[in-house]
Amino acid sequence: MTTPSSPDEPHPADTAALSGVLANRYRIERAIGAGGMATVYRARDLQHDTTVAIKLPRPELVMQLGADRFAREIQISTQLQHPHIVPVFDSGTFEGRPFYVMPFIEGETLEQRLKREGALPIEEALELTAEIADGLAYAHRNGFIHRDVKPANVLLANGHALLADFGIARAVERAGAQKLTESGFAIGTVDYMSPEQASASSEVDGRSDVYSLACVLYEMLAGQPPFAGSTARSVMARHLIDPPPPVRTVRAKVSTRLEQVLMKAMEKVPVDRYAGAAEFRAALRHPGILDDLPTGTARLPSSGRGPAMDASTVASSRRGWRAVAAAVATIAVVAAVAVWRMNAPTSLALDTNRTMVFPFVVPDGFVGARTAGEDMATIIGNALDGAGPLRWIDGWTLLDARTRDDIRSLTLEAASALARDKRCATFITGRLVTLGDSVKVFLTLHDVRGDSVLAEGAGAGGATDPWRQALLAVNTILPRLIPEGAADVSAEWANRSPGAVASFLLGEAAFRRLHLTDALGHYRNAVQGDSTFALAAIRGAQAAGWNHREGEARAMITAALARPLAPRYTSFARGYLAYLDGRPDSAIVHLTAAIAADPEMGVAWMQLGEVYTHLLPLKGNPDSLADAAFAKARQLDSTAANVLLHPIEIRLRRGDLTAAEPMLREFRRDNADSLLVGKLAVAEACVRDGADRVDWRREASVRPLAVLFAANSLGGQGARFDCARRAFETLLAIDTAATDSADARRWVSLMGLQAVMVARGKPDSAAAAIDATMQRFGFGATLYLLGASVVPSYRERALAIAREDAAAHGATYAAVPLPTRLWELGVLEARSGRPEIADAVARELHRRAAESSSRHTDGLARSVDAFVRLARGDSAAAQGQFIALLARGATADSVQWDEADPRAAERLQLAQLLLARGAHQEAIDVASVFDSSWPLVHLLYLPASLELRATAASSLGDSVAAGQYRARLAALRGARASTGA
Repeated sequence: MTTPSSPDEPHPADTAALSGVLANRYRIERAIGAGGMATVYRARDLQHDTTVAIKLPRPELVMQLGADRFAREIQISTQLQHPHIVPVFDSGTFEGRPFYVMPFIEGETLEQRLKREGALPIEEALELTAEIADGLAYAHRNGFIHRDVKPANVLLANGHALLADFGIARAVERAGAQKLTESGFAIGTVDYMSPEQASASSEVDGRSDVYSLACVLYEMLAGQPPFAGSTARSVMARHLIDPPPPVRTVRAKVSTRLEQVLMKAMEKVPVDRYAGAAEFRAALRHPGILDDLPTGTARLPSSGRGPAMDASTVASSRRGWRAVAAAVATIAVVAAVAVWRMNAPTSLALDTNRTMVFPFVVPDGFVGARTAGEDMATIIGNALDGAGPLRWIDGWTLLDARTRDDIRSLTLEAASALARDKRCATFITGRLVTLGDSVKVFLTLHDVRGDSVLAEGAGAGGATDPWRQALLAVNTILPRLIPEGAADVSAEWANRSPGAVASFLLGEAAFRRLHLTDALGHYRNAVQGDSTFALAAIRGAQAAGWNHREGEARAMITAALARPLAPRYTSFARGYLAYLDGRPDSAIVHLTAAIAADPEMGVAWMQLGEVYTHLLPLKGNPDSLADAAFAKARQLDSTAANVLLHPIEIRLRRGDLTAAEPMLREFRRDNADSLLVGKLAVAEACVRDGADRVDWRREASVRPLAVLFAANSLGGQGARFDCARRAFETLLAIDTAATDSADARRWVSLMGLQAVMVARGKPDSAAAAIDATMQRFGFGATLYLLGASVVPSYRERALAIAREDAAAHGATYAAVPLPTRLWELGVLEARSGRPEIADAVARELHRRAAESSSRHTDGLARSVDAFVRLARGDSAAAQGQFIALLARGATADSVQWDEADPRAAERLQLAQLLLARGAHQEAIDVASVFDSSWPLVHLLYLPASLELRATAASSLGDSVAAGQYRARLAALRGARASTGA
């Protein structure tokens, strides 16, 4: 057996003593490696004249577990005999410490090969992973969980993989896992550690090994583990919080099917992964694993940027600003037209091209799908939607819960009224009749204007796929809807795989009911069954987005765009892809184009609201624009609970309980997500009862994440500082668990508390909290660097921290491990009049970005570049670079929680440059984005942005607006303000 070398050298006394104890059986030749759990020796088996490897577990691990029981469980592990598991030949004790003996395998570890070669050939990576999974499946069946699957524990011999260290795994699993986790000892290697291991949970099963093995496969494909960080805790936190980066972004030849398999194995929640290693192995050995899913999936764009801006490009930055401003003005015009349409009086003039379709009546004894009547309406509606000028209006969305449960209760009068309200000239009802092993579908086309029957149709056939008979029936009435040139609308659907259509219909039913995980599975199956099924891919992308599976959503929406689509769907798909890429202004352009093509496309309105809520456009007040978009989506489908979350948050921030509480009741009824429901419950209680009457300690103890999310939402725009402050303070005070998830909550809470207190004009209180956290938990100093640009009293402390970093990591900070910390130091140096040091920082960030292909690090490097230009007096070039940075955008998750990606420092600096150049309205527009609900870091800059907007408004002669900005600033500081200019 071979193991990698380690900086932890074996103790010479251990080597000598072990040689003496084992002299009659083994001759110790040398120590060949030492790791976190054991020291490994090469030895000679004197009885059999063979070379073996002897492992001696580290004493601190044995002490935790208990030597006797440890030795007994290692002995039990000798029962494992499998071609892809390194066997244990012998075991015993030495000075109270167990040891065990394995074959010495000539070859190398997977870790050594990865270090030498980087990424492996895809086929070889798959075969090695499948072999390891085969061994794990065998071990799991026999009661063994490995807990430390990593490249260093995979031996490569004659082209095959063998998994080592089940001896320690058995001891940990049976003898002391609970004791270790209770003491905060997280068993495993952080690069490959499952979320449940990272949180030191005692509830670890075989699915944890599946996650770790998937991380190993990721590294074999990408050449690096999925998550990186400067410390073990930061990597563990990323396993707990961050979605895995899509592997195809670094290796485009990986098929979309393989990427899906990999992402499923790396789900955060064990129940969402493969049920076990055997199921994972089967997925890896699927005959089509190397094929794209669906066929023809285009390569994803590497970034959302336009052409890079160099010095010559930005020299005339005023022209650059005007070009961007013109583009944004176009967006605003389109959005304004859309909002005008939304608020305009609805005309009751009926449209002969609009047809409402209601669910069909299904007999009580029908043995097919429970949603068969709904499915047939869905098929007919989608078929009509592609027939000439016809537009399908889904009647299901307009029905109340009672009528949905029993469609027979829908009267023709009620159906006609609903159709008329949506300007439909006709509506369709139908029923299904069973005839032995066949079915017959009857449908009726009704005239809203004359309350008469225009046509009737029927289709008969096998009971397996009643939707096929519905398509036959709709063909018979189509000539009444399109008198000239009526096409066969069944062709598009009848030629599809029945299984794919059935999966699509199941997905539609689940998505309507907010069963979003189920919906994603069904849509995924539909696309797997029919790679040309673009509509299923679009729906699947939406479901994947709701399930926080951005990589899968991006793959599906890209696949949909590779197929022919109706114009509104093409625009929607492009807008959704831009949203996933974090490009808000592009997303707004495409989504408003979809809305212009179909003003009643509810999903486009909802997605537009999501863009304004989660991303940061170049200019404008995102909250009010989001609320208007969600209101329209809600108007189009009054039962859509999935559009309620953000409007509820907006109303709670405003203190409008009258409007929020009915929406809250509906959201709770239809949403099973305990985090979202808990977050809203905490927020509602604070707004209703006041911050002093909430039992913050109990809430933070029971549901800390819900409290954190509620504080983040309530603190937005400085709306509910009292609630946010109490929540952050309580989490810092009582959330003392020694886990990385708790560290992550503490970091966000400290950042939030600093932002709240600075916005309130109490930076000294924020500094006290930072110092206390540094003393107690060892982190927080970076917040002085972050706040130095807007809090003058932080400047000396920030410079002292910079001097410490320079002493530890070099005069230009080249060895500072975290790119974000390096960015903060570069900005500080540029603002302190040392552009040469800041320029060196920028070059180091560029080097790291190129090496890691990290868009995040590249953005940090470009930011420091812009501040260097400004420090050297080239404000025109700096302005152009700041505009380009803001146009790049950032993904929703990084906008919400990251301190750098929201580009708050750059946004404020750009607004200040515009103000200095006399571009007063542009300065106001850019600074108005600080009124967004989040990110949390915006609160740090909110007072400065209000001061800037008041100054700009005064320069424009708008004393009313200037007074409003000053009043808001005074309210932040808890004082009254003059409303004068």
